[in-house]
Amino acid sequence: MDLYWSGRTDVGRVRTHNEDAYVALGGQDCPPSVDGLAVVADGMGGHAAGEVASQMAVEAVVRFINIEISKSDHMTEQDFSKFLGRVMEQVNREVWEAGQVHDKKGMGTTCTVAVVRGDKLFLSHVGDSRAYMLRDRQLHQMTTDHSWVEEAVQEGILTRDQARTHPNRNVITRAIGLEPKVTVDNYMVSVSAGDILLLCSDGLNSMVTDEEIQEILLNTGPELAPEALVAAVNNYGGHDNTTAVVASLGDKTGHLHSSGRSSSDRSLQDTVSVLPWWERIIKALRR
Repeated sequence: MDLYWSGRTDVGRVRTHNEDAYVALGGQDCPPSVDGLAVVADGMGGHAAGEVASQMAVEAVVRFINIEISKSDHMTEQDFSKFLGRVMEQVNREVWEAGQVHDKKGMGTTCTVAVVRGDKLFLSHVGDSRAYMLRDRQLHQMTTDHSWVEEAVQEGILTRDQARTHPNRNVITRAIGLEPKVTVDNYMVSVSAGDILLLCSDGLNSMVTDEEIQEILLNTGPELAPEALVAAVNNYGGHDNTTAVVASLGDKTGHLHSSGRSSSDRSLQDTVSVLPWWERIIKALRR
């Protein structure tokens, strides 16, 4: 299935540093047997530590998938879902170990990974970044936030609208790197041509309603949607860093392979082609 990515990350109107990181890969940039790969991470622990944690997580996902997937050429769908969970556990361990030094103590990051293989979408998720699917003009949240407000909603203490603007909305209950072990949520769904996938940090959904996100996705092509989503957040005040990565399945109305951490997207087309694919991507991320 054809798959086309676009992505945007922005520091916002209030913060001075961007602790979000992302990567969006398609075509020849993908690992073997993978048609599309995207990761969104939102770091925590202060400027230096937060940026380190999110960037480490994004790079480690790319690297570990490459290392491990070569050992298992013929994984079933169920095996692949478990495989992504193990990758996230390895990423967690690496970030946790890096956070044991004094100036990185307590650093962590959310991490949401999306992989498309054929007609299946695999998600692996920790934290309160999100994956959404737009299908038949309806937006569906695919992941569950690991946050205090989400637990309050599930218990009937808060409504969904109250949770979106609650003062404790940034208190997360699970993250990459906070403990040596982490519980990972894994999902697998069938996809078809016309589906639109969105990965985002909570800077988007904490400022813009799901109804507004749906409207933007319906009225902009996938290449322009991340820019429009970030603009909507900033129009409301841009209180947090915002990252949005959009994939169009089977629709050539948008085509941009990108990766980044700052407000200017960086193409991977000028990376050194002789390097292994994961080293090319990591080199581009560090620019």
